Amino acid sequence: MSVTDLNAYRAVPEHLPPESQLQATLHLVPAHAWYALPCGALTFVNGRSADYLGLPKDHPLRSGTDAGAQWDSHLSLLHPDDREETRRVWSDCLRTGSAGDVSFRVRNAEGVYRWFLSRAEPVRTANGTLLYWLGVNLDIDERKRAEQELRDTFDTVPAMLWVALPNGSNTDVNRRFVEYSGMGVERTAGSGWREVAHPDDLQKHEGKWRASVASGEPHESEVRFRRADGQYRWHLDRGLPL
Repeated sequence: MSVTDLNAYRAVPEHLPPESQLQATLHLVPAHAWYALPCGALTFVNGRSADYLGLPKDHPLRSGTDAGAQWDSHLSLLHPDDREETRRVWSDCLRTGSAGDVSFRVRNAEGVYRWFLSRAEPVRTANGTLLYWLGVNLDIDERKRAEQELRDTFDTVPAMLWVALPNGSNTDVNRRFVEYSGMGVERTAGSGWREVAHPDDLQKHEGKWRASVASGEPHESEVRFRRADGQYRWHLDRGLPL
C-alpha cells in the first residue's frame, strides 16, 4: 500500500456506518477485494474490481446493495473451465464456515481472462456469529503464464522426465512418460511409478533411489520400464538434486 493510500485510509471518516467504513477501506486495498453475505452471495466489490469487470456506475455490487443474488451467482464471471472447482471450494467454505482459497480466471471489461488467487475469510462477532465473508483476489496471471511456459517446455523435451519432492515422492511426469507408460500423472504420484518398473529390477533400482534421496547426491540406475503395450525396455534413469 502506498503512502497516499495510507493517508487516505487514515482519512476514512469514523462516523460512517460500519458497512460504509468497510467499503471505504476495501476501496483502498491494492488488490481486488470484496465481501459476501453469510449465505455466500457476493454483495460488494471494491473500485479496482468493479472497474476491471466493467460494471456500470450504478451497479449494485459497487454500492453493496443486496440484490438477492444466489451463493454461486458470481461464477458467471469466471472462465467456464474454472467454475466447477471454484463452486466446490466455495461450497466447502459455506458448509464448514472456514476460510478457503482457489485459483481461477476472471473476465475483464474487454473480454480477456486473467488468473487470480482468491482467498475468503469468515468475519464473526465475539460470540461467533458469522457477519459476512471478506475476500481478496490477487492477480497471478504472469506467474500462471510462466508456469504454463515451463510446462510446455517440460512436455516437449525428447525424453521421459519426472519431478520428485525432497523426500523422494514423485509429483510430476511429462507427456512423453505418460504416452510411454500409459499412466497419467495421478497414477505415478508418490510411489505409483513403481508399477512400471520390472519386478526383477525394482528392489535394486529403488534402493539406489532411496540412497540418493537420503544423501542428496545425484541418482543413476539402469532399470526396465514397462511400455503401455506391456513390453519392458531398458532405461538409464537419472535424477539431479536442485
